[in-house]
Amino acid sequence: MVSCYDQTTKKSYMHFAINACLAPLYSLEGMHIMTVEGIGDRRRGLHPVQERLAEAHGSQFGFCTPGFVMSMYALLRSSKYPPTKEQIEDNLAGNLCRCTGYRPIIDAFGVFAKTDDSFYTASLSENVNGQAICPSTGKPCSCRNETDVDANESSLLSLVKTYLPSSYNEIDGNAYNEKELIFPPELQLRKIMPLKLNGLNGIRWYRPLKLEQLLQLKSCYPDAKLIIGNSEVGVETKFKNAQYKVMISIMHVPELQTLKMEEEGIRIGSAVKLAWLQMFLKKVIAERGSHQTSSCQAILRQLKWFAGTQIRNVASVGGNICTASPISDLNPVWMATGAKFQIIDVNNNVRTTIAKDFFLGYHKVDLKDDEILLSVILPWTRPFEYVKEFKQAHRRQDDIALVNAGMRVHITEAEGSWIVSDVSIVYGGVAAVPLTDGKTESLLVGNKMDYGLLDEAFNLLKEDTPLAENAPGGMVEFRSSLTLSFFFKIFLYVTHEMNTKGLSKEGLYVASMSAIQSYTRPFTIGTQGYELVQQGTVVGQPMVPLSATLQVTAEAEYVDDTPTPPNTLHAALVLSKEAHARILSIDDSVAKCSPGFAGLFLSKDVPGANSIGPIRFLHKKNIGPIIHDGEIIGIVVADTHDNAKAAANKVNIKYSKLPAILSIEEAIKASSFHPHTTRCLSKGDVELCFASNTCDKVIEGEVLVGGQEHFYMEPQCTLVWPVDSGNEIHMISSTQAPHTHQMYVANVLGLPLSKVVCKTKRIGGGFGGKETRSVIFAAAASVAAYCLRRPVKIVLDRDVDMMTTGQRHGFLGKYKVGFTNDGKILALDLEI
Repeated sequence: MVSCYDQTTKKSYMHFAINACLAPLYSLEGMHIMTVEGIGDRRRGLHPVQERLAEAHGSQFGFCTPGFVMSMYALLRSSKYPPTKEQIEDNLAGNLCRCTGYRPIIDAFGVFAKTDDSFYTASLSENVNGQAICPSTGKPCSCRNETDVDANESSLLSLVKTYLPSSYNEIDGNAYNEKELIFPPELQLRKIMPLKLNGLNGIRWYRPLKLEQLLQLKSCYPDAKLIIGNSEVGVETKFKNAQYKVMISIMHVPELQTLKMEEEGIRIGSAVKLAWLQMFLKKVIAERGSHQTSSCQAILRQLKWFAGTQIRNVASVGGNICTASPISDLNPVWMATGAKFQIIDVNNNVRTTIAKDFFLGYHKVDLKDDEILLSVILPWTRPFEYVKEFKQAHRRQDDIALVNAGMRVHITEAEGSWIVSDVSIVYGGVAAVPLTDGKTESLLVGNKMDYGLLDEAFNLLKEDTPLAENAPGGMVEFRSSLTLSFFFKIFLYVTHEMNTKGLSKEGLYVASMSAIQSYTRPFTIGTQGYELVQQGTVVGQPMVPLSATLQVTAEAEYVDDTPTPPNTLHAALVLSKEAHARILSIDDSVAKCSPGFAGLFLSKDVPGANSIGPIRFLHKKNIGPIIHDGEIIGIVVADTHDNAKAAANKVNIKYSKLPAILSIEEAIKASSFHPHTTRCLSKGDVELCFASNTCDKVIEGEVLVGGQEHFYMEPQCTLVWPVDSGNEIHMISSTQAPHTHQMYVANVLGLPLSKVVCKTKRIGGGFGGKETRSVIFAAAASVAAYCLRRPVKIVLDRDVDMMTTGQRHGFLGKYKVGFTNDGKILALDLEI
């Protein structure tokens, strides 16, 4: 039973959508979901967040724009006071944009930020009449008296104050208006009930409200998957085809949401959201002495760079721990701090294990089928105990670590000297589990932490954290250097702390101070300068795009938003699982039994020419946008997108493997080159220049540049439908070249160009990836539509899109260059 609440009529209504035979103690609570359409549209008017983004030219393709709008709106609604500029930028960290460079987006939302007016209000001069003089304009103003601010002169300030966010706990309805909808009081006052749902294919989903209920469910279903934020399970089910018949949501179990300070340390429930943990740690650090909270500070600093705001709002402490990812940012810190994990079984027996013993292997932890993680106990740190966290990624924010680490050093006095009494060094991203550096720890214990110990420690670190040349993730030399760099940083940090306390004579050089300071990114500031040259009425003017209001309200329609005709089928690709092989057989018997299956189409089913390539090669039976090659074997159509994917995965293909060339070096060795690609540019006699004495220096080397994927926000997608019983084909495609679509679809189906129509209203990003590369998917969908005489829609998942659309190829450059001492290049021999 789902209870919904209509904000306009102020009436609630009920939907009975669950089988009546379900256990009576389970029922759905009322839900209130706010979307971008709900806060403003062209008819009712735009919300200030939408207005600002449109006016500041913050949208171009517009596919990502609604996400930015709702992130900013959620921040305003959840903040009791105007947020700072830093908070605004941090809150947008999980949103991607390929077009604007983010500057106009940040500029647009900057008007909602809290500003420091002290420069204007604290140091105003006065004129002869006693009026305050504004330091910005030099004219009389009323900056001192906020109530006298002229609305016309401070429109941005008044704009923000007009729409102060309603507090999340207001349930009396007084704050309601069309642009600031409150949480419906009826739903907020409803009592939350346990829940049970039955899904397709026998899937069951439970929501217990007590630990006792959870343990009972776990005893009945030992293999049940516990879920909270779904940030990992969603990936497993969507991209790894994982199947979980029973799922238990534990986000409403109060015993798993504990957050409290105890004598031993902080008790953190396994279902505590990472965002809650952040807020709690800030409170603890403010209340407790710094010597007790060194571990709290390290975890708080690590959380700042842990995913984005959206992920931290739903992901839990226990979920991150039990996933046991080898690149988890938090697990090395839990281990280094000596954290303890409390585990409870279905009989209410509780056992405690230290974090270092919990991780057994790749995604494998010390939990039995009848056990769950109950809580984490983070111990207080002692005087002269220092904890540091480290993370190095391609990008600071919301990115997966290349290498991370947690380190703890405890210094005590013994016989007049300060020595290391306890140390813990844990690395992530270098092995299948977080790796403890035991040899280095043994070396440090009992010794004075000084520069004389560094070289020996570095040698042991290299032995303890080896990375094979073919280690997953690559960049072996760089990642190995990070393990040494992280240890050097904590060495410098402890040395500096002991020196400032007067307990060590060794200090830091000025040049080394930056190594011990936590990274803080300043608020992004950017400016754009341009000259206005008006030509006629509009040309040359910075006008707001005509579609901006459609984009900020999500009313702009893309291919996937287009209403589908009746009986539309959805398509999924059947991809090769081998890089180079001959297909021996294709068995679709299991796929045919899959729910909603409507057909599998292979090369033999193509009515016309099976060729998707450059115009001059249309007569050839090949496939591929630029170079004829491909991994798409067939296309499956079914009644839904998910059913099509499931059926495609059930197509059984047997291969005869052939030798595969998988690197540039292997291709050069085998003399395997694309035909007609040899080019040579030459000027002068390079070898004669090298042989002469005119070059003061000659150097040789290699430069390897990896490939790059196209990344557009909207994936490849096309809707195709037959007209006149299949004698004509129409389509709506997300493409930069609709004419090319028309040509190749006509070629594949054996139809004249006049019988194929392709329309493109707008695309959600292309960047060249939707010119020739988009054709193959429209052609594949058109074959199914033509053969079945039914509309077919294909929308690629992101992973399939990147696997099939190709990329910018990698390049290996071998160079020999001769130059003078003053840097003048005289000769260059470059082979790419």
